[in-house]
This record gives sequence, structure tokens and C-alpha cells, in this order.
Amino acid sequence: MVVAPSSVRVPLSSSAGLVRPRLSYLDQARRLRVPTREEQLRRDPYVYHFWETNDKLLERAWGEWSETQAPALPTLDSSIYHPDLRRAIEEAWKDPSDKEHTVRSLWKEVAPGVYQCQFFDPDKIHQVRAYLDEAAKAGIPTRPPHGIVLNRHGFMIDPRSY
Repeated sequence: MVVAPSSVRVPLSSSAGLVRPRLSYLDQARRLRVPTREEQLRRDPYVYHFWETNDKLLERAWGEWSETQAPALPTLDSSIYHPDLRRAIEEAWKDPSDKEHTVRSLWKEVAPGVYQCQFFDPDKIHQVRAYLDEAAKAGIPTRPPHGIVLNRHGFMIDPRSY
């Protein structure tokens, strides 16, 4: 097998003697029939089957997207965190027994069992938004958080949101 530019896999031979390119994972993912919002709202069995069957394909498609889009995407590293939170976390990693309370002190209980803090640096939030905007335009099916499609633009970033 020869790997052509843009991750298109090309078999060296075919039964008709013609070389027929195989679609990249990204192109395959973009051609899937995604469950409709209505199917998701009524918990149609196809929805569960779709995500379970295409899990690996979608993971590979996101990997290809990341590789091909990397130069144009904003870098999301620890600099996007609010400076106070970033410093507190870095210190806690160095000495958890002495510095963990600093991280904890940045979180405020706003309702019983509900906490908030300034997580992102307000000067860097545009980078997070730009990255998510590009991801939304990728054309790769995205699974709504916890299977709830009431928010039409929300999507899970990793499996922890299932």
C-alpha cells in the first residue's frame, strides 16, 4: 500500500488493473449518515448503534483532522488557564501536601455542591473559541454531551463526557 498526500490510502493493485483510492478516515467520517436530532431525542436504537459502530473511525478522523489542521489551529496549552489557577496548579504538582489548598481556595461554592472559578484566562478565551469553531466546521459527526441534543452546538471533547 502506498500512502498518498492527504492521508489517502492507495492500494497497489485492483482486480480491474485500475488503482482506486480508498477514502481517508476523515472523508469516510464526513460521508456517514448521522442520526437526526429527532432520532436522538426519541432515543432511536440507530443512535446507539451509530456511535458504537463508528467510534474508532471517528477517533481516527479527528486524529487526521488534527494533523492536517495543526498549523492553522491555535495552540491550546496551559497558557489558556487563568494565571492564578495555572500558578496554583503548577505549585501543587511540585508539592501537593503543601500547595493543594491554594488550588482549592480559588474555587467558590455558589450553591450546595456547586463550585466555580475563573478557569480560563479572559485574554486567551478567543483561542479556545477559535479552536472549537474550527472543530465544529470539520464535518466530522459529533456526539452531544450525555446524549442530550437540546443544545444544538454542544459536543463532547473526549469519552469522559459520555
